[in-house]
Amino acid sequence: MKKKALWLIALLCVGLCFLFWQKSRLTAQISERLAQQHIQVAKVESQLFPTQLSLHNVKFQQKARWFFFEKIVLELNPTALLGGDLKLNEIQLHNGNIGNSQWQRLNFSLKPTALSWQDIAHLLNALPQNAPLNLQKPVQMAFSAQATRVASQIQLQGNVQLSHNGLVFEQLTGQWQFERPLYGDVKTMALQLKQGHLRNEMEGETNHYQLDFTDLSINQVPFSQGKILLEFQPHFINGKLTLAAQGNVDFQFYQQPDRVQFSAQNIAIEQWLALFKLPVLATGQAQLKGEVALVDQQIEQGQASLQIANGKVKNVNLLAIVAQRLPINYDAEQLQNMDSPFEQLNAQLIWDQQKMQWQNLQLRDPYFQLVGEGSVEQASQQCDFLVNLNLREKKYQNFRLPLHFFGDCYSPQYKIESTQGLKKQLKDLFKQRFSR
Repeated sequence: MKKKALWLIALLCVGLCFLFWQKSRLTAQISERLAQQHIQVAKVESQLFPTQLSLHNVKFQQKARWFFFEKIVLELNPTALLGGDLKLNEIQLHNGNIGNSQWQRLNFSLKPTALSWQDIAHLLNALPQNAPLNLQKPVQMAFSAQATRVASQIQLQGNVQLSHNGLVFEQLTGQWQFERPLYGDVKTMALQLKQGHLRNEMEGETNHYQLDFTDLSINQVPFSQGKILLEFQPHFINGKLTLAAQGNVDFQFYQQPDRVQFSAQNIAIEQWLALFKLPVLATGQAQLKGEVALVDQQIEQGQASLQIANGKVKNVNLLAIVAQRLPINYDAEQLQNMDSPFEQLNAQLIWDQQKMQWQNLQLRDPYFQLVGEGSVEQASQQCDFLVNLNLREKKYQNFRLPLHFFGDCYSPQYKIESTQGLKKQLKDLFKQRFSR
């Protein structure tokens, strides 16, 4: 028994000595590699239990921008280290900052399935130059990330694959939380992504990113498939969002002051209204062009021109209202609809944190035309619209029906604004009919 115990103790001592030697050799190699790539490290610490290396005050430059992390921890697999191989169980990056960026307090946790020393060397080569990764084979890892920007915080988690042609994300979830509502009562943007592929290219001083995605949802609003293109310029960001069968959006983000200019073509307007928890007053393929001003990551105000073709006004049957008062020719089935189909809708939208105004509202369908204006209260979801409705049929072309819609946007009430005027119009109309 004593001999066995002595042999066991001897083996443990040899193993520990080998581990310590491997760890010391690895520390020297990493320090040398960091110096070669001009990555500044104030101190490298090693620890045997758990087996890990800690890099303190890490600083490196990518083009003209500095990156800094207070601490980077490399947790090693001791079993692989005994065999002379390097395998990382986890990489932790603590309290990072990016020069000339509002994103601060960056924290990452990466758990790779297999990451060799050669892969580490390729990563260290690529990182400062923002060059493509030259990995022996794709590297799979689970990750989580947190970052803070002014009055908001973002959290992401999922699986990522590193390869020579970019990053592939799977089962990505996250939240962007705001201290104050972004708009209305929207304080959180919840993200879910089944799969995404992020690629990066450099053209001179311009950085280009492309993200192709499948099954993306934001605040439970689905965007099935598409891609996002981003072009980073010194003072602004150019972007284009293309959605399969759901239109596309071109946008430019400017800083000082923060504002976004956008132009959308053939988008499903109901999706974007639902994204910001706004009442869906109309549905259809929309063209939208305008600008949004932001203050401390709040949508302070904005304006946009809106055109919708072949859509529907929700929760109101305008034809039924007209048919109650005039003997017009119509399809009886349309009177049973809860909504009002139309050929074209135009409006100018102006909004702030409390209210969205619909100005110069014009709507046309085969039976009538409608003009007017109104507003939507964001907090209460109450609508207030004053409109005039006139018929397109020639014999009724002088008829005007003034309507006031009010109350809950999802089930609005209405009344005729001038009953005396309506009675006079009907009286004159019948006189014309019977005098022929």
